[in-house]
Amino acid sequence: MFTPKLPSFVSCILLLSAFTYSYPQTVESELIRPSKANPLIKNFDDTNVILRPAKMNDAPILVFLPGTNGKPENPKLLLQVAAEQGYRVLGLEYDDSPAVDQVCPKLPDRTCAEKFREMRIWGTGAGAPGVTNPVEESIVARLVALLQILEKRHPSEKWGEYLTPDNQPVWSRIAIAGQSQGAGMAAFIAKKESIYRVILFSSPIDFTKGEENAQFAPWLTWPSATLAERWYAVRNVREPFNQMLTKTYPLLGIPTNHVITNNLDLPSNADASNPMAYHGTNIKDPRYIPEWRFLFGTVGTK
Repeated sequence: MFTPKLPSFVSCILLLSAFTYSYPQTVESELIRPSKANPLIKNFDDTNVILRPAKMNDAPILVFLPGTNGKPENPKLLLQVAAEQGYRVLGLEYDDSPAVDQVCPKLPDRTCAEKFREMRIWGTGAGAPGVTNPVEESIVARLVALLQILEKRHPSEKWGEYLTPDNQPVWSRIAIAGQSQGAGMAAFIAKKESIYRVILFSSPIDFTKGEENAQFAPWLTWPSATLAERWYAVRNVREPFNQMLTKTYPLLGIPTNHVITNNLDLPSNADASNPMAYHGTNIKDPRYIPEWRFLFGTVGTK
């Protein structure tokens, strides 16, 4: 189940903790609608989630981007584990429909995914066919607005220190994780900006079919502004995208010992008839808590 090699006694302790896990620290939570942070936001207005570790100080922020039609509140346990690792956690709502893989694989333009993600993340560029959003609804603008309202509401917590004087994120103090489409967004940002850490749950799988065989999006092999040692990823051997991910993770330059392969049977309460069940369980199944801890790392170790 756990790709990285650990001493056997450590592995046993971690596996046991997946079933007996309790939270020794107090994690405070808060919910803020994007439109409350910025009234210009009209679409995709499910609440952002803010989690505070017991000792914030100058802890890095972990921004979590859900998958298509996902909600920031859905992976509650995952986000709480991240907070217990020492992060200030922001589950961020964003324009997540349609998904990249609903648009670009049908088109011959190999730069489709790049255009799509640039529009969603920064609100700039031409966008993919039918894909557009106002700048204020872009991922980065939403993050900035959320940090600004948190600074206004809680000045003693110094959320404003994660913004530059011209109100851009201080990327070196921000980690980004995402699931499915959100993981693709996280990876694209990590290619462009030097961030604290990037954690990918089952994505990206950006490709186009063209006239012959499928071709991967060129951006996957761009030089990365984020050091390779700060890239982490997970895939499930039984999810539909597994074979694609075995190719895209190396294209991104992720170290092989930073990629986890999940392979447990579905939990008893999962819908086994859903072909995407294994794709989603990577961020929900509490038996993967040891893997989440490894992926997030302990704050201060990057």
